[in-house]
Amino acid sequence: MNDVEIALGTLTIAVLLIVNGFATREVLRDRFAERHQRMFQLVALWLVPVLGAILVFAMHRKPEEPSGKYREVPDPGGLGDDVATSQHVGRSIKSTADD
Repeated sequence: MNDVEIALGTLTIAVLLIVNGFATREVLRDRFAERHQRMFQLVALWLVPVLGAILVFAMHRKPEEPSGKYREVPDPGGLGDDVATSQHVGRSIKSTADD
């Protein structure tokens, strides 16, 4: 092995240790997880470093801030179920149906 390969390997291991360290901190700070859940996450994190870190960070994602607006519902495509455009608006219950 030459010096470049050793440096690249060392850098890769250092990055994995740093990322796993942050993920471990996230697991240990979780107040809502039970002890066995934390233990499972830590074992998964350190046995499978890259996938374990992705799993932990995905599970401990912060929720998005609410926008304060309703999301827009798409128009059903003009099915005629809109009260304002319905031909039956204003009809009396006693009126007869047209055949």
